[in-house]
Amino acid sequence: MTTMMSSWLLKAAFWLPLLFCTWMALAPQPPKIPGLDLADTVLHALAFSYLAFTLMLAYANRSALQAFVALLGYGVFIELVQSQQIERTAEWKDLGVDVAGIVIGLTLARYAAVPVRNLVEKLTSRVSA
Repeated sequence: MTTMMSSWLLKAAFWLPLLFCTWMALAPQPPKIPGLDLADTVLHALAFSYLAFTLMLAYANRSALQAFVALLGYGVFIELVQSQQIERTAEWKDLGVDVAGIVIGLTLARYAAVPVRNLVEKLTSRVSA
């Protein structure tokens, strides 16, 4: 059984990075952040892998297909908005890398979501005790 604290923590682990990714993707000129000066392709793969994994952690009642469709829609949304910005460009390659990242994240979630969710539950129950 998931406690309220662990549920909120898992949801925050998904939603806060999603907001950060959205800001970075839609800002006309995103700031240079130390440690995030990786190639754009690598950032897309890491971001979508992380988002897929944490989406499955936070919402265990969702299917992998639902998560895939939601994150693919998010990736399409980003590329459509970027295509309308003068300072940004939309690229099919980015969407392809997003799909690869989603598949990686969902694969990791298939094998690791339950143990990670149990660990978070155990740790948060210790904190709240």
